Amino acid sequence: MISPHPTALALTIMIGTAIAGPLDPPPGPINSTGKTIAETEPRTAINAMNTPGDANSAFKITQSGSYNLPQNYLILGLFDDIHAIEIAADNVTIDLNGFSLTGLSGALSGIVTDGGNYQGITIRNGTVQSFDYGIDLDRNTGSNVTLEGVNVVNNDFDGIQITSGHIRNCTASENGRDGIVAQSETIIESCKSIDNLQHGIDVGGFCIIRDCIVRDNGFAGIQSGQGGLIRDNLVARNGITSQTLYYAGIRLNGDSVLCHSNVVTHNYIGITTFFGAVISENIVMNNDINMQTNSGDPGVAGISGTASGAEAWDNLVLPSFP
Repeated sequence: MISPHPTALALTIMIGTAIAGPLDPPPGPINSTGKTIAETEPRTAINAMNTPGDANSAFKITQSGSYNLPQNYLILGLFDDIHAIEIAADNVTIDLNGFSLTGLSGALSGIVTDGGNYQGITIRNGTVQSFDYGIDLDRNTGSNVTLEGVNVVNNDFDGIQITSGHIRNCTASENGRDGIVAQSETIIESCKSIDNLQHGIDVGGFCIIRDCIVRDNGFAGIQSGQGGLIRDNLVARNGITSQTLYYAGIRLNGDSVLCHSNVVTHNYIGITTFFGAVISENIVMNNDINMQTNSGDPGVAGISGTASGAEAWDNLVLPSFP
């Protein structure tokens, strides 16, 4: 049940006298000759008439195109177990338009696919909150998923799940499991993952995580598989509630990962590596355990205990301040 809440280059060379027209504009209003966003990118409002749902969705998108949310929606699950928006087509763009999708009483996912191999899904600019899963696109075995400017908050399980794609300028907070999850080949940048019960950001192989703030997550702040790049992130106060050897600010589960130029502080463990990742130029300080690496791991650059002693590529690992 749904509660209603856009030559000729006329270079005329005149022999003789050039005659200029009047400088004063004509009387009356000046009409724009441009086109609106709705004219240049026609959008279909997501509602019961344009995108009718089915047995397990309030709204279902079955045609490629651009769609927008015209208002806030409350999705009441009860015993129906329904998703808010289900995608069943390639090349779908959803602009949440600054509005929110909110789940109540067992609503399943805020935005989900029906399991097909869809390409080119984009979701932007709004809030998805209080569902079982916020944005659940890992059932989509396709690629080219883009999420930008989306807040995914207070969902029972994961906030964002995708197979592969690009996640930027998103916030995942207070979710009951992981904040952001990607299977492989994903760029996650300029995001925040905060106060999630398990991992902040959890990715498989060949992913890039950069310029993110990842803090106060119950398990690892950032967990990465093989062949990734993790750089220029602020990672703080993760793993404190769990305090096991598996949960660190940054946990590197695969080989051939470059972990570079991060600030890692006040976590249970600062950085943990298992398979020879390259760890360089990080600032690691005020963690219960600063670094936990394989014995003689050749991938760890030099370690300096003072800024004046650090050389290029060295990690600056400092004891806790009094």
